[in-house]
Amino acid sequence: MRNLRTGIALIAFALVALLILRYVPGNFLSEIEYANATLSYVIAGLLFVLIVRFLRLSTLEYFRLPARNWKSVVGLAFVGIGIYLEINRDNVITLDRKSTSLGIMYLFSIGFGEELVSRIFTFGVLKRFGTKIAVFGSSFLFGLMHLNLYVGQYWDPWLAYWHVMETFGYGVLICALLIVTRSVWVVIIFHAFSDWSVVFTKDIPSDPKAPAISFPFWDGITSPLFNMSTSISLGLFLLWINRGVRIPKWGQRLAFKFKLVH
Repeated sequence: MRNLRTGIALIAFALVALLILRYVPGNFLSEIEYANATLSYVIAGLLFVLIVRFLRLSTLEYFRLPARNWKSVVGLAFVGIGIYLEINRDNVITLDRKSTSLGIMYLFSIGFGEELVSRIFTFGVLKRFGTKIAVFGSSFLFGLMHLNLYVGQYWDPWLAYWHVMETFGYGVLICALLIVTRSVWVVIIFHAFSDWSVVFTKDIPSDPKAPAISFPFWDGITSPLFNMSTSISLGLFLLWINRGVRIPKWGQRLAFKFKLVH
């Protein structure tokens, strides 16, 4: 019964987050690019900070700078490589200074809002049932929350399925980075740059009246699995490292030299 209540509460809070992102604050800042969406993510994030503090979840410990140890360094290396690959894609475009500033603020608001809802809150609530359940459960709910992008005229079952599955795998990787670095600020930054293409790539307008994508069933099922499994594998590797992998003596000497361990 307790597990059922926890599940219902998580779904309810996820719906609250989706409603905030969809309807708050409305369109009163429509003259400023990305302003409404940015404000909605910030509001959602701040609301869930209050909820997490009220519930005194263990994930409050992640509001800190990255841990100073070699595991955290590995996690930060993953973040650095991921950011470099994302912002150096072939289809990345350059915008004017104003649009660039507003776009970056928007991307960081996405990272702030979604990470506080999905990792600090959802992961924190599920953590009482064990780390594995918390990682995969919060990641699955994180993926489902992105169905919000396909409501109404934008509904397309294949696009929705692909997005949910790939986002689920990405969530596992994000959880692992959170655990390894012990810092929510790291994953917020990583999340923001992971969405770089949302702002800094060419926008190809779509026809809202176009029919759903027709795709062979097996190809449709398997299309997102490579990206999903890659993210999950990287996440599991980081979690394996976090369990306490014995590093060679030369690695220990380097860690002591750069004061990564004491």
